[in-house]
Amino acid sequence: MKKITALSVALLALFVMVSAGFAYDLTGGGYGQVQKARPSIAFVLTTWEKKGIAVTTTVDQTVNSNSASQDLSDEESDLSASKGSEETQVETMVGTFTEDIWKKIPDNQIVDKFQQQFVKQQFNVKASDMARKIAMAPSLAKTGVNPSDRAAVRKFAEKENVNFIARGEVAVLRYARVKGGKIKASLQIGVEVIDVNSGEVIAAFSNAVHTVATSAEVARNGGINKAAVVAARTLSEQVLDAWINAADNGAQFTVELRNMKSARSQKIPFEKALKSVVTINSQTQPKKDIVTYAVTFKGSKSDLGMAILEAVGDKPGFDEKSFEGPNDIDGKVVFEFLK
Repeated sequence: MKKITALSVALLALFVMVSAGFAYDLTGGGYGQVQKARPSIAFVLTTWEKKGIAVTTTVDQTVNSNSASQDLSDEESDLSASKGSEETQVETMVGTFTEDIWKKIPDNQIVDKFQQQFVKQQFNVKASDMARKIAMAPSLAKTGVNPSDRAAVRKFAEKENVNFIARGEVAVLRYARVKGGKIKASLQIGVEVIDVNSGEVIAAFSNAVHTVATSAEVARNGGINKAAVVAARTLSEQVLDAWINAADNGAQFTVELRNMKSARSQKIPFEKALKSVVTINSQTQPKKDIVTYAVTFKGSKSDLGMAILEAVGDKPGFDEKSFEGPNDIDGKVVFEFLK
């Protein structure tokens, strides 16, 4: 029997490591590091149709008459090629939809496409059942989360303990009969992705979409599919870039100091400790006894809280009977003086 060389053993060990899941570390460790942290995301996405819309007749001869069942490459080609004549960008990324004007359509397509694309980009997709429940609800009252209320959506995301939350909708604006007796559906999609820690919108997509088919229903479904696929692909890339950038350069957080009575004995020592672990981008004082800091920190929100607590140490006035925190309140890392 031939001797097993050291090189063979090394190659075998490398194969086992790769098979076990060694991959690019999205937190910035690079190749050869265990992938120990993937960005997590949840979705609050809905589908709407304007009430009372009927098929109208149009003399538009420029419409692309491809069927709604075209493949993905055709969808992308059609979407970009028709921007000059049929599609318009809008400034408002996510609209406010009320049920006196709009009818909510129970439809899972937008959620399915977003989940598929974000999983493909190695995101940890959470609250999948809730996302489908919201998408399939017959009315806003049945969703449990109002997609138009950014604060409510962020609060839901905090409960689900995700890094990002995507909220938005695809809406059917009109139907028109075009050349050949086919039906053209015009839709608008608007989705934004919120960083749950900072509350900032880190990515957004908005576009008009048109599809043509033999019936209004098929045209509508084709439009929803087309809009969702392109939006999900665009946003997943933007959010992944933001996640990697945050790992390399630090993420944005809000730190708040409450019940501060003395600048000399409380604010200054706290601020000195804070500066030792973060970069302070700005600070405001919404009330006399509250100071709010916008900071950049490399690590998670829980890591930030513990780092500040360790930096404060056992300074006078910062013992556990006098100083409380960190607490996660409304997305902020909060510390409070008790005396």
